[in-house]
Amino acid sequence: MIGILRYLIGPGLLFALLGLVITAIGVVVAVFAWVLPRRARLRKEEEERLQRTEEKIDLANKNIEIIQTHFGIPIYKDGLPSAPPRVFDPFFEGTKLMAEYKWDDAIAEFQKAMKEAKASQLVALCNLIAICYYTSGRLSLALENYEESLRLARQFKDKEGEASDLGNIGLIYFDKGDLDQALKYHQEALKIDKEIGFRQGEATALGNIGLIYQAKGDLDQALKYQKEALKIKREIGYRQGEANSLGNIGLIYKAKGDLDQALKYHQESLEISKQIGYRENEANQLGNIGLIYKAKGDLDQALKYLEEALKIDRQIGSRQGEASALGNIAFIHQAKSDLDQALKYLRDGLKIFREVGYKQGEASALGNIGLIYKNKGDLDQALKYHQESLEISKQIGYRENEANQLGNIGLIYSRKAGSASGGQAKGDRDQALKYLNEALKIFEEIGMPEQIGIAKRNIEGISQQKKK
Repeated sequence: MIGILRYLIGPGLLFALLGLVITAIGVVVAVFAWVLPRRARLRKEEEERLQRTEEKIDLANKNIEIIQTHFGIPIYKDGLPSAPPRVFDPFFEGTKLMAEYKWDDAIAEFQKAMKEAKASQLVALCNLIAICYYTSGRLSLALENYEESLRLARQFKDKEGEASDLGNIGLIYFDKGDLDQALKYHQEALKIDKEIGFRQGEATALGNIGLIYQAKGDLDQALKYQKEALKIKREIGYRQGEANSLGNIGLIYKAKGDLDQALKYHQESLEISKQIGYRENEANQLGNIGLIYKAKGDLDQALKYLEEALKIDRQIGSRQGEASALGNIAFIHQAKSDLDQALKYLRDGLKIFREVGYKQGEASALGNIGLIYKNKGDLDQALKYHQESLEISKQIGYRENEANQLGNIGLIYSRKAGSASGGQAKGDRDQALKYLNEALKIFEEIGMPEQIGIAKRNIEGISQQKKK
């Protein structure tokens, strides 16, 4: 039997079989030689892809942080950094565009992401679209999108998103000048933040409620809420928020007329901001300190601080901060009776507000330019700027400034009456009263007691002039 097998498997066949085995081994080695590097390459590519994704997530978060700190508004982004590429990629592009102040382009990217997004991702994307409208001063469109985000948050039982939206809606009503409505939304946000144990949100809501009481003229109540907010921020180690609260408390003491106490809080806020590298607030507090020195009558010291604030805003690329600083510097030159220099700074600020699409800032700058022309005695030019400011304020729902400009226009007609005679004077006084009464009505609707008192005194003064 063994002999037969030996015969069957002769030397030739053995060599043939050996060749086949060697070939098979060669094939296996070749396969492994191809597969193993390919696997290593794929593994490396996957690691690189994950690294790129992590870098993009970090950059997206950084872009959002820039917007939050520049504009002082919380941004809800739950679910977006971990979203699949069809949602994450346009979200990422949108945050880059936001950081470049390209609001409409950012909105287009977020709308693209919404086509593939789900649940809390939709809540966050609607919130981001609303923020693009809000930061560019288009309050009515911002409100529509915040309300849609709120509807989605309630639909998907997203309590943190709901609290964020309620707070942001409150900010819009505050900017519109509807303080009672703003208070209602911030109180709702505060209630939810307490229920879910979100202490940072609780502190933010308390601070916002404090700002409303400050605007209402109830400074003691405002101080109470700001100090509660400050306490929580210190307990949770939220130093950026602590710096913000200290600055807000400083503003309350300034409104109370206690300039030394105000200065103390602004300096403490400034010191913390320097320690943690919070350059946006560093610029804000330098500006606030400058305005305190202005109130103290030390215009040179005021100008020094305001110019430091402007320098930082330019260094960090905070264009809105830069425009605001230019406006504050203009007030110093106005106080120094250098109206041409004041006008130059206001025009520079106006140009920036227009470039970044911040309609609210544009409306305020136009109104301030009108006041300069009024001080120069050029009433027709002043009227033109106040009317332009009024028109923008109506378009974006900026009711406080709408009332301010109505009052400014009324006072211009009053001055026209004072410089005219006969029927013209009477006609201008009638126009003055018409505008001032419209301003008074808005101030009463939005609940601003200090402005109500000023409007009433102006109306009474012109009414007395008419009787003479």
